[in-house]
Amino acid sequence: MRFGGILRDTVIASAAAAAVAVVAATVLGHLVIGLGLAAGLLIGAFNAHAVAGVLERRVPFVAGTLIRLIFFSLTAIAAALLLRTDAWSVLLGVAAAQAVMVAASIRQGLRAR
Repeated sequence: MRFGGILRDTVIASAAAAAVAVVAATVLGHLVIGLGLAAGLLIGAFNAHAVAGVLERRVPFVAGTLIRLIFFSLTAIAAALLLRTDAWSVLLGVAAAQAVMVAASIRQGLRAR
């Protein structure tokens, strides 16, 4: 399987969205929420790398999924605590990064046709 383009596109788009989230939240007077969204977007972007690693190592699907779910959930909660923001903002950022990864996958799949 080829993941390079999907991983690169996910990280670049998520980083750009994180920057936009911080700027928009600052303008709206909610910097901490913007930082939470940005942290979640960056955390979620690296989940794409974890998925690729699990698939390349042929880890059983359920085990790999549970390990990633636990790791990234704990990372998101730790980020929320460190930033002193609501956990929902970080988790919303993680979810947005997953949407970015899906969009990057669809884009690459359509190009391959």
